[in-house]
Amino acid sequence: MRRTTATALISALTVGAALAVPAQAAAPTVELQPQRLARGADIAVPHIEDGVFVDGERRIELPGTEARIIGASSGGWMVGTHRTNAVGERRGGRVVHVMPDGTVRTVLRGVDPAVVQVTEDGSSLLGVPDTGRSRATVKVWAVVDGTEVASRTFGGWPEVVASSGAKVLVRTTTRTFWWNFGRDEVRRPLTRRLTGTASIEHDLLVTYTKDPYLGGCMQLVRLSRPNVKVWRSCRDRVAAISPDGTEMLTFHILTDGLGPGEIRLREVDGTRLATYSTNWFGSWGWESPGTLLLNVNGKRKSATVRCTLDACENATDPVKVRTP
Repeated sequence: MRRTTATALISALTVGAALAVPAQAAAPTVELQPQRLARGADIAVPHIEDGVFVDGERRIELPGTEARIIGASSGGWMVGTHRTNAVGERRGGRVVHVMPDGTVRTVLRGVDPAVVQVTEDGSSLLGVPDTGRSRATVKVWAVVDGTEVASRTFGGWPEVVASSGAKVLVRTTTRTFWWNFGRDEVRRPLTRRLTGTASIEHDLLVTYTKDPYLGGCMQLVRLSRPNVKVWRSCRDRVAAISPDGTEMLTFHILTDGLGPGEIRLREVDGTRLATYSTNWFGSWGWESPGTLLLNVNGKRKSATVRCTLDACENATDPVKVRTP
């Protein structure tokens, strides 16, 4: 199956009190089955196809057999790659920098690329190489050559939530807090609630009132002021925030395993714009503000589908669906 990663506004005019104001159109619900959709333009943003980095007409071979784009950096892209053997075990993990001229330079070896992130401003790589341990080390590496820039060990199963510049938002089982690796300074907890997705650029953070499996609800709050609520839901959780910070994708709060069968597009205040359904979605994101790219696995076919509200088309050729 082809794997693709990808890294709106309605205005109303009041023309007079005598004119009736039309009701807002209901948010559409769209079932996505690739074999029923027309073929549109190819994906317009850099992405991975069958382990190859694709950017417009350029196809750049990568080490390994599988890859994922980690994020943009220094005019190029940081990409994680690995090999998969016959029984599904991953080997030879590395992080490479795909340069603007198409050169591929290895930056990190011997680190599982699944745990590596790039800061929102593209200035550093960071992650928790020994993830899965109750006491683990958050490490920061230079994007140029993989030199270790900083590290600090935390208890409570630490994870990196978001980062930009020298600021890292770290989550443990008991708190979420800022670590400034430039000064090796840890600030007091931002919140002691369970947290999820965050965007430093757009000042957004997901928190939970308690474990959702025990009836907890999700709250989207301001990262700078976690007591300021933007949206709350006991049914959905935020899966992704759009690059311009105006929209988000949500799915059922207890979604786990293979992938959701339904994804909702919303404004950040929770207003539903559209709902998409299929057998299961493998990945999701934006091609541009207002335009989604969804990895759709339908009943018969799989493809990357481009949607602008209810206008959807295939952005890759449909292939026979395969369940991992």
